[in-house]
Amino acid sequence: MGMLPNYFDMKSMVSFYDPQSILLNLACAEMLAYYNIPHCGTSGSGTGWGADLIAADTYWMNTLTYALVRGGLAPFVGDTLGAKVFSPNTVVYVHEVIDQARRLADGFQLDDVNAVLGEIAEASAGGSFLSSPSTLSNYRTGYYPSLVFPRWSMEKWQAEGALQAQTILRQYTQQLIETAPAPEDHDELIAKGEEYIKSL
Repeated sequence: MGMLPNYFDMKSMVSFYDPQSILLNLACAEMLAYYNIPHCGTSGSGTGWGADLIAADTYWMNTLTYALVRGGLAPFVGDTLGAKVFSPNTVVYVHEVIDQARRLADGFQLDDVNAVLGEIAEASAGGSFLSSPSTLSNYRTGYYPSLVFPRWSMEKWQAEGALQAQTILRQYTQQLIETAPAPEDHDELIAKGEEYIKSL
């Protein structure tokens, strides 16, 4: 149960998400959580022209706030331009956004708060935590790499040809399309789709 709250611009005949529609979605998610009813709310689609800067603010605002209130389903990930276009690049990008938003919403555990506070006091102003015990025991597992984008220095980025982020996203998406295994029900889904298309 839920709704897809968004604005509708009667001049351009385009609907879009904005901060108020995101707030309406969160209110609905919290109300349904109170009644223990599964929630379906604002779409995972963007308001841009694909996986671009215009859409990025909506993806982040919607996904992050949804994760923080433990919202339910956000359907239609990958559609864009008023749900008239499907973008594989967008699916891959939103997967990155979802991964990072969930990490933030999950928080992190301090196993020994007193030990960490002691390390902070010992490092003091201008100090470093590079050789502290918590760093040495956690540095191999505490780093969360981007699923798509490499973390390059300026020099490395220049050496690689000053690639645009959308170029890297497109390359990674194409690699996934070419190498990712098909799901077990692939043939069944394709057959159903082709049968439906023939019926139109």
